[in-house]
Amino acid sequence: MFALLFILPILFVSSNAEFFAQIEKEKAMGATWHKIDPKPLDPNAKSVPLQLCDDDGVCKEPYVIYKLKMPEND
Repeated sequence: MFALLFILPILFVSSNAEFFAQIEKEKAMGATWHKIDPKPLDPNAKSVPLQLCDDDGVCKEPYVIYKLKMPEND
């Protein structure tokens, strides 16, 4: 049981390594997280999508609710 607590996060991070690398790069440039209304996936953006499925196994389209945005130039 305790092994799952360690293995699952490691698998999640390793399978999404490219996403996390991009986050670190953009945060170093000043980007911050912003909550947005649920939006369909942007095919050009790296993301970890959410997806709802009902008990019958029918799944809705994946979506995102947070976006990393660069600060606007004032």
